[in-house]
Amino acid sequence: MLTREEAEQLVLTRLKDRQDVRELVIVEARTVERPFGWLFMMALPRSSATAQAETVSHRLIIVNKHVEQVIESSIDYSPQRFIEIYETLLAKNRASGGDWCLAASFPLPWKAFGRRRLAKKAKEMGLYEIR
Repeated sequence: MLTREEAEQLVLTRLKDRQDVRELVIVEARTVERPFGWLFMMALPRSSATAQAETVSHRLIIVNKHVEQVIESSIDYSPQRFIEIYETLLAKNRASGGDWCLAASFPLPWKAFGRRRLAKKAKEMGLYEIR
C-alpha cells in the first residue's frame, strides 16, 4: 500500500515521461484524501520557479494506493465529481467480486465479465490509466 509521498512520486514519475507535462507540480493544498487513495491537482505554473505561482492550467489525477493505479480523465470534471465517478466504479467492482490484486488490467482493475462492462463505463466517463 502506498503512502502519500510514494503516491506523489508515482504520479510525477509517470507524468515526467510525457512531453506535455514536464513542468507540472502537485498543488498540495488541493489534494483530497479518500479511502482508495488521493486525488491530486497538478498545475502548470506561470513561473516554474515555485509551486505557489499563479497557474495557467490544471489536471486532476487519482492514485489508488492499493493497486498503484494512476487515473486521469479526458473530461474536465470538478474534483468532487471525478472522485464520485471513481468511487462508484470501485463500489461496482467490489460488488461484482473484483480482485484488488489484479492491477495489470486496462483501463481499470475490473475483473472478467464485470471488467468489460465496468471498463466500458469508465471509458465512456473519460477515465483512463496513466502507465
